[in-house]
Amino acid sequence: MSRYWVEVSIVYNKKSFPCLDLEDIISSKLWDINSSGVAIDSSSNYVRITGYFPLDAFFYKKLEELQLSLGEYILSGLKFSFNISEESEWQRFSKFEPFQIGKFFVIPDENSYELQNGSIPIFIKPGMAFGTGLHPTTRMCIELLETLPLEGKLGIDVGTGSGILAICMLKLGCKSVIGIDNDLVAISDARENAIKSGVGDRLDLRLGDLLNDYNGEKVDVITANLLPQLMPPLFAKASSVLNPNGYLIASGFSENEDGEVIELARSFNFSLKNRLVEEGWSALLFVYDTP
Repeated sequence: MSRYWVEVSIVYNKKSFPCLDLEDIISSKLWDINSSGVAIDSSSNYVRITGYFPLDAFFYKKLEELQLSLGEYILSGLKFSFNISEESEWQRFSKFEPFQIGKFFVIPDENSYELQNGSIPIFIKPGMAFGTGLHPTTRMCIELLETLPLEGKLGIDVGTGSGILAICMLKLGCKSVIGIDNDLVAISDARENAIKSGVGDRLDLRLGDLLNDYNGEKVDVITANLLPQLMPPLFAKASSVLNPNGYLIASGFSENEDGEVIELARSFNFSLKNRLVEEGWSALLFVYDTP
């Protein structure tokens, strides 16, 4: 067990969620990812719920799972904050060991790594923006991207987070990719990761709400690792953004939920081409059939 701990605090205004018992929802999710303890301060309108985690190799995966499961509420004002027990230990741990995802070798520090034979290096800062590549949904999206003919194509990564999917698209041959997120911290992290990965000049990062603000030229591929509640507005807009026979990769939902996503996609003229399942999560590859 690590001697160092991370306090993950989640803060929200009660007035923003008048009909929900978020204390119970958030506490349960913290216990679900094996928090070593949970503390609740609800003495004012602003509630703070804190979970305690050992600083070990599993922490980032737990954090990604928590952010994904609470994404619906984050959009409505839920805020995360973090307190590390000792700064020097956090800096040491931030240099996690590189790992392989399909063709890609994910590296936290461009100054210290040994590239695996035939691997494509990408640099992902192990910060708090979602998408280090440890979560199954991210891994499956990358595996699906590797099956596509992306040379010279245009892409959009919706909810780009760390920018890992956008960077992979560019490394696989996309001419340019737009990364959209509603979090300025994520935009900043994605920009840093893209520059370190050598594709910063081809990644156009934008602050926005899904595809709702996009009015540019049509693209050939869209990736969206999002909550299932965000799929209806995504597909409603995607049909006007994709070129005929364009691809859409969707993930962020369980294998028990993907049937609803498939039916939704069909209603917007998307046909299922491939389906991956890992650890109870699902990732789906669709092709857009023009009506």
